[in-house]
Amino acid sequence: MSNPLKILSTKVLSPIQKNRMIELGARYTERNFIETEAIPFTYSEAKHTLLFSSQNAVQSVFSKTDFERLLKNKKCYCVGEKTKIALEEKGLKVTHFEENASNLADFILKNAKNEAFLFFCGKERRPDLEAQMKLYKIKLDAVEVYQTQLKPKPIGAFDIVLFYSPSGVRSFLQDNSLKQTVCICIGPTTAAALPISKRQIIIATSPTIEHMIYQTKKQLPS
Repeated sequence: MSNPLKILSTKVLSPIQKNRMIELGARYTERNFIETEAIPFTYSEAKHTLLFSSQNAVQSVFSKTDFERLLKNKKCYCVGEKTKIALEEKGLKVTHFEENASNLADFILKNAKNEAFLFFCGKERRPDLEAQMKLYKIKLDAVEVYQTQLKPKPIGAFDIVLFYSPSGVRSFLQDNSLKQTVCICIGPTTAAALPISKRQIIIATSPTIEHMIYQTKKQLPS
């Protein structure tokens, strides 16, 4: 390729994922446009079913001493398959997971509306799950365990940019534009945060980085 396409990931990928991007033959750059940090929270043991919003929520909760012991074997639901894997590695029983919070709320309404829930989540989050639970009078207590910080930076023009969250979109757009850029998004919520033509946006068929890499490969000249 005489002039390889320029690709930016707005998140630093794992070494295996990064190698897969490099192997595509494009000019690949990666940078974290957001950071998450655990914040103090209180937990009182009770007969709740636990809800986890993301891998970040899992990491933040279990960064506290004794939480593997306190929560071990507790029933929980979560958003995302990788969140499920992270919870099972900590000894929790993941009864069900969905790929987004709205679908998880729908599942709870149909199958578990008499349960009480403790929702470990970030300070910035979409209201979908909590709004549906409130509407149907399902008991839910939200516990904020991490916060997201934007890390904007001017980084120049790219042919393809990969986005993983609405906050990542906001951070990128503070100092950069997307005039002629193809944007590959991990899901529809992230895509909705982009103020550009839908013709420029591709949403991964499944909300994983691996599917985003596959979509990136499809955009490259054969």
